[in-house]
Amino acid sequence: MFFQKQLKVGENISTRGRFIKKISALPDLIELLYLLLTCLIMVRIKSILMLRKLVVVITVLLFTITINAQFKKGDRMAGASIGTIFFNHTSTDISTTISLSTTSNDNFAISFHPSLGWFINDNIAIGVMPDIGFNKQKILGKSPSGTTFLKEESNTFNAGIGGFARYYLDGSNPKMRLFGQFDIAAGLGGNKDEGFQYETYGVYVDRYNYKSSGDLFLNTGLSLGLAKFVSARTSFDFFIGYKFSYNKRNPKGNFLRDYTDPGIGDITSKPDYDQKTTGHGVMIGIGFQVFLEKKKK
Repeated sequence: MFFQKQLKVGENISTRGRFIKKISALPDLIELLYLLLTCLIMVRIKSILMLRKLVVVITVLLFTITINAQFKKGDRMAGASIGTIFFNHTSTDISTTISLSTTSNDNFAISFHPSLGWFINDNIAIGVMPDIGFNKQKILGKSPSGTTFLKEESNTFNAGIGGFARYYLDGSNPKMRLFGQFDIAAGLGGNKDEGFQYETYGVYVDRYNYKSSGDLFLNTGLSLGLAKFVSARTSFDFFIGYKFSYNKRNPKGNFLRDYTDPGIGDITSKPDYDQKTTGHGVMIGIGFQVFLEKKKK
């Protein structure tokens, strides 16, 4: 029993000794962590200072570089423009002696035009310009109770090829130049249109879905723009102008007049007709151009 007590006392003294050694080692550990943290902070501060110096140097270079956008015969230009980007939402409230309704119309359209041209003199460039366009329209009609009585969705896609002629005006500011441009393009497209509409008294509902492919389109436009040069060989374009469009389609599909009274026979048909549309509108867009010097022989 006596030996057991002595053993326990010895174990306690040994445990306390190890604990005291650990406590005595804490200051060294804390000092080491402090040194590491200090080093990391110094490295971080130096990195931030170096980054700030780099930003200052780049900014000074950008403001001191002389931009002198001059073209000559044989130079090339390659770029792209995005025109007529818009999203339009309209809402119409209709009130008659027999009904109240609200109709909304959401319309989104975008056109994309890559381009490649050649300068035929110091101011005029001509080239090719593909025409790619997409249009999406959704019409929705609801009654005051929230019942949908009209829904129509239409998607149109066009792709074609065309050309352009651009004239750069001379100016005193070498970083900006005005330009005028004429372009024309033709190609093929497709359209999908589907929806339904209830008759005013709910006697029947018309359901339809039409498709067309191989549609012919012709677009031409005249625009005035500003080229902002970020270097002697790179510019951003901002333009506004007039656009004329012509489309010829041949929609085909299914039509169903579904009567709510089961005693009245439904009417079905397969429409097949020609449709021609002309349009006049304002064209607004942005683009960029890269100018390449004439290859030396």
